[in-house]
Amino acid sequence: MAARTGNTWFHAWLAIALFVASIVWTPAPLLAAGENLLGNPGFEAGDTGWEKWGAPAVTTAEKHGGAKSLLVKRNTGGASAAVPVVPGKTYRIGLWVKFAGTGVTSATVDMDYFGTQQGKQRLTFSGSTGWEYRQLLYTPGPGVAHIRLSFWNGTSKDYYIDDAVIRENVDIERPSTPGAWQSRAQPDALELDWNGSTDDMGVDSYLLSYKKSDDPDWSTVTVPHLETVTRYTYTLQNLEPYSVYAVMLRAKDTAGNTSEAVMGLEATPGSNLVNNGGFETGNTLPWAAVTGTVQTVTYGTYGGQYALQLSGGAAVSAEEIQVTGGGSYLVSFWSRSAAAPPHPPTVSVAVYNGSTAAVVPLSADPAAVWSRTQQVIPAGEDSVGLTFQAGNSGTAELMLDDVFVGRLPELPADLSPGLPAGFTATGVDGVSADLEWLASSGPFGVREYRLSYKPVSAGAWSTLTIPYIPGQTAYSYKLEGLVPETVYELELRAVSEGTAVSPPAAASATTGTMSPVNPDASPEAAALLDRLYATVGHAVYTGQHNYYEAPSEWYDTAAELTGYYPAIWGSDFAYYIGGDLAELRQGMIDEAIAQGQAGSIVTLTYHQIRPTDPATSGWESVTGDVTPAQMADIVTPGTALYEIWAAQMDEVAGYLAQLRDAGIPVLWRPYHEMNAEFFWWGARPDLFRQLWHNMYERFTQVHGLNNLLWVWSPNAESSWAYDSQPYYPGHNEVDVLAMDIYNNDFRDSYYAKLNKLSGGRIIAVGENGELPDMEMLREKQPRYAYFMTWSNYLSDKNSLSAIQAVYSHPRAVNRGETGNGPYVPPPQDSYLIDDFEGYGSSNGSLRAKWQRNVSGNAATVTLDTYHLSEGTYGLKLDYTVGNPGYAGFYRSMGKEWPGMEAISFWLQPDGSNRQLAVQFHETNGEVWEASLRIQGTAPVQITLPFSSFVRPGWSTGGNGVIDPGSIKEFAFYIAQGSGTPGSGTLYIDNVRAVKLPGGS
Repeated sequence: MAARTGNTWFHAWLAIALFVASIVWTPAPLLAAGENLLGNPGFEAGDTGWEKWGAPAVTTAEKHGGAKSLLVKRNTGGASAAVPVVPGKTYRIGLWVKFAGTGVTSATVDMDYFGTQQGKQRLTFSGSTGWEYRQLLYTPGPGVAHIRLSFWNGTSKDYYIDDAVIRENVDIERPSTPGAWQSRAQPDALELDWNGSTDDMGVDSYLLSYKKSDDPDWSTVTVPHLETVTRYTYTLQNLEPYSVYAVMLRAKDTAGNTSEAVMGLEATPGSNLVNNGGFETGNTLPWAAVTGTVQTVTYGTYGGQYALQLSGGAAVSAEEIQVTGGGSYLVSFWSRSAAAPPHPPTVSVAVYNGSTAAVVPLSADPAAVWSRTQQVIPAGEDSVGLTFQAGNSGTAELMLDDVFVGRLPELPADLSPGLPAGFTATGVDGVSADLEWLASSGPFGVREYRLSYKPVSAGAWSTLTIPYIPGQTAYSYKLEGLVPETVYELELRAVSEGTAVSPPAAASATTGTMSPVNPDASPEAAALLDRLYATVGHAVYTGQHNYYEAPSEWYDTAAELTGYYPAIWGSDFAYYIGGDLAELRQGMIDEAIAQGQAGSIVTLTYHQIRPTDPATSGWESVTGDVTPAQMADIVTPGTALYEIWAAQMDEVAGYLAQLRDAGIPVLWRPYHEMNAEFFWWGARPDLFRQLWHNMYERFTQVHGLNNLLWVWSPNAESSWAYDSQPYYPGHNEVDVLAMDIYNNDFRDSYYAKLNKLSGGRIIAVGENGELPDMEMLREKQPRYAYFMTWSNYLSDKNSLSAIQAVYSHPRAVNRGETGNGPYVPPPQDSYLIDDFEGYGSSNGSLRAKWQRNVSGNAATVTLDTYHLSEGTYGLKLDYTVGNPGYAGFYRSMGKEWPGMEAISFWLQPDGSNRQLAVQFHETNGEVWEASLRIQGTAPVQITLPFSSFVRPGWSTGGNGVIDPGSIKEFAFYIAQGSGTPGSGTLYIDNVRAVKLPGGS
């Protein structure tokens, strides 16, 4: 991607943007609101991100969550982790602790806050031998930049630490699940009561959803939560008799989070089968008195005008109800006793089976106030009738009212949806399968379908969800991301609202090979694609780009440094930089043929000049803009600009044809980084896709370039690079999906999105500056097939040890060994960090290297010819300090300083009494800093021994030891110190890592 200006790269504004993400005093991470700011809170990544003292150790013996915790031995050690925070926001700080033995009654963990203001609060634990959680809320004031959990086990017992949290106090926790409800049914109503929920920040309400089990849509009512109420009651009205209802109950908190659902089926009975069950006829008929006095009364009734009164010892029987076909019956009644204490009534239902009767007792409440009793009575298939009977076993009067017997519909035995029928896999290619099935149904409906799949030889399943579509009876889904030539097991389940899941429907699919998108692709191109697919998940091809004017320089450098030839050789149909363009391109093609014949994979990029510019235009044309009208003309056949574009294509095609005729396949990577405004072809997705299509058709159909594999390569998305998906030309014209990643920004999110978009096709790193960490790729981003380092970024952005570690890694696939072994540098007395001589007198080139920390005050660097220690140029650093109180510059290094003991540089101070900090970052993220007061104005030679460097309070991770074997960043910072706010100027020259006099 980068242009050449002497020995420097790209244009300054882009380089500045690329490094903003690595500023030294970083703001709070851009996380979702309420997300844990600690990167390794549960020690699942070992002790990464935690600074340790003594000998705490990550263990699997105990854990609160996950698989690991941190064991802190008694009186021997501790650890801490810090995060940046924003003043004025409230943060929740919490921790789980478990003691290994009894005897400790109190232990504390500190929450430190620091910046220009500092202090601490404490979490106090009881010494429990079970996991105990403590938390506090803290709002940092002005001057507080970081908070830190810090603990030291000064007790007499070992303890375990796990699942620490420092997060913005946004409510993301769900309320507890409501208690299972109790129900009372009537033909047209369901009364439900349940125990309430709790929440860390407050329950708001209860969402009670219901529907007839065969209806698609739910009705929901909201029941307010009351702090003084623990038991809730709600009656669902206007229901249909003799129906089955699906019911779900969730709690909702004040932030809108909902609990897990309590779910069940409830039935409403049919109409009352008891004749005169409410006694509103004013008499007892057709009820029959068995013994004693039984009569209707008009005082103290439950409902209506009349109730039934039984004197002491009296008994009564309702008219027999005819029963056919078995089933279940809901029996309910209201009763009260006039006695204190009352005697319980004797209530039963006799179920007749021929000439015999089974008497089912009903447990009634012996209350002095009206209470309802309800029970479901089963009737067998041979049952013919049932009778409600009641007796008063006490001496005081017993009252009955609203006696009800109603037939209940049969409840489904299973809450789960039915098995998805007709589940099959068709249309299987190398990376995808078309799946089909029929919609499921169930009492709780279907919310989604859960698809699980895995190779038959694998142990773990991959799972995804497919949304339910109302009214759709048949489904089709393209499953992508499969591995070619693999047999897959497939399982599909229907998932209802709530948690019910159907049994799995099973199928299988066998993937084939993947062919190039060009149906006429050469055997060599097809073989190269097979070669790439064979590495997916197992290995990574190494790659190195070269400028077309020196087409083997950096490939040879990589081989010299590592002892291995890179697997991929890359170059560029670049813009005009002087000389004979055709001769330069032909030299590059000759090298490509030689490399391909020697076994290298060949990849070629194209920095095309605008069709509006002369053929001798340079970088300014590539990075220029075209108007929307011009871009539309470029992609529209028959226009003048299209014809110029086509002539450019034809010229390049002539060179690519030489590779075709030599049998060399090419990873063809045109129009890269189109999702940004770097190049004229960028930032217009619709027109870009047409531009790609035009090139694809012209190269394949007009020129027969069947040796090409088509590589689409956007920039990693950021504040200056847009969402790449709208720019994707589609699976029919792309073989490989790559991403250009600089500044060591190998984010999981980039990988996941590219992987998803690929549908299982080859993905790669199209360009990189810093080399990827091979272990990280293995663990988290295993499907990248290759990377290609951009020319001299190889040594400019990477230390020798890092380069050699990548190329010698077991997952790295190289072209083979050189036979000379890796480069071993001779010992040196010092290492140059910067003498400011290599920028070709260009301040733009200087500022592309030395980046201002944009979170600090204003500052500017320029080359100076008057204030320097030696040579032609030194660095002039103009700065301002005030609020936030610092300013500074840093540069990427990718270097190592073996055997060095100090940092040395020439300085002409400005007498401001402010503070100058010198800082460097190791590759592992550990930061070291030393400071000095800016005194006087006479030039001085400064030497800062490594022994004077300390880690800033905000720095975490690392091993606590300066490691000059791997340095990735160097910086100068000016703070107010003992001076005043304001501006100043420093002059710096000849910055080196050196040995100390008399040292080894």
